[in-house]
Amino acid sequence: MRLYDDELKIYYEIKEAQGDTYIVISDADKKLNGIDIPEEIEGRPVRHIAKKAFLGCKGLRHVSIPGTVRSVGEWAFAFCDNLTRVEMQRGRIELGKGVFKKDLNLREMDVYDEGTEGPDRIMVSRLMAAAPVIMDAEYLLDTLHCGEDEWLCKWDTKLSHILSLKDDDGYHLYVLCGEEDLHFDYEEYLEYNREKKSSLCMLRLVNDIALKEEDKEPLRDYLRDHTSGCESEAAIRMLLKRHGDDRDYYRMMLDIGAINDGNLEAVLNMMGDRHAQMKAYLIEECGKKKADFFDDLLL
Repeated sequence: MRLYDDELKIYYEIKEAQGDTYIVISDADKKLNGIDIPEEIEGRPVRHIAKKAFLGCKGLRHVSIPGTVRSVGEWAFAFCDNLTRVEMQRGRIELGKGVFKKDLNLREMDVYDEGTEGPDRIMVSRLMAAAPVIMDAEYLLDTLHCGEDEWLCKWDTKLSHILSLKDDDGYHLYVLCGEEDLHFDYEEYLEYNREKKSSLCMLRLVNDIALKEEDKEPLRDYLRDHTSGCESEAAIRMLLKRHGDDRDYYRMMLDIGAINDGNLEAVLNMMGDRHAQMKAYLIEECGKKKADFFDDLLL
């Protein structure tokens, strides 16, 4: 029998197997804007989130999944357009296919140990979120080993593979059986892939946990080759689209020379009347670099 929790705005079922009585979350109010799933309902542990349970919850922004949950079914949180943050306790959680499919605004997937905080945890959460959303690499959704050296190596190997692909890779297959919500001509398809690559390069350079210096340079080169003034300006478009007011990303782009005195005006024009604080920051920082340059000449 399906039951409804007025406070949580979810539907659930009470199941029993091998002497264990537990809760399965089966559906949710589509107007739900966030949920901290409890460890127990009616004194019974929440063990499973069923297939498509939160599918299409357009207003859902954050989800917290407790350590009692053992599995999350296929497409459980798919097409949640505004989902930005997911929290899960570290452990073995079986995640079905397409759990976060098309959650394009997902920015953090925080897999935590009790009592752990710090910048490394934040960086790993951002890299985790990119796995299903940008990289199409659900095998990286490893809630037990994420953040470990081997996991980070797998993440970087996947990024290296993505960068090695030609920009038109898969286009003919896309034309034959493209998804209904994606409509690209050839040039748009090329730019779509360049934007994906640029986004991943920026993400990894800013969240550079355990990233070796020699592995940074190809990422920097890619961004410098796709900045304002280049044939493709995908890096600047993705900077504004995904990180429009995040100073860390502008700082990185300045540091590697992808934004410089030569293309500053063009970048500011691309920003238009948005991101006023970041525009002021870029003008100030480029001004400092110019002043330092002339000071060095005088010396």
